[in-house]
Amino acid sequence: MSFISIIAGLIIAFFAMQLYFIIKSKRTAGKPIPFEKLDTEISRKIKNKKGLLYFFSPSCHSCKTQTPIIEKLKSEFPNIISVDLSQDINTAKAFGIMGTPAIVFVNNNIVDSIHLGVKNEKFIRTRFSESQIS
Repeated sequence: MSFISIIAGLIIAFFAMQLYFIIKSKRTAGKPIPFEKLDTEISRKIKNKKGLLYFFSPSCHSCKTQTPIIEKLKSEFPNIISVDLSQDINTAKAFGIMGTPAIVFVNNNIVDSIHLGVKNEKFIRTRFSESQIS
């Protein structure tokens, strides 16, 4: 095998893995929140409410861009919860989160949508106001 075909194979594998993570996360949208798998503090903050769960990792470079945006919005929206994957992997598993940063919008005990990657403040504000689930 030539060096170029090995590199091409690695690039294809990387993108296939990214696509798999996105598809797996998106399958959770529209399903009930798995309260039985969540910490009671998290459950209390989002049960019967509109909210956001922000999944991050301290070692994630993209999370260092997303975290200040989330922290700013927390002062305005009380139902934003940050979940450190290095401390709470079970909550991530309950929502099918396999990468960071990830934002999960919830509304009325249903997972409204899941978004991977860095999202700007305007996007997050718009998603809160546009929630399709009532």
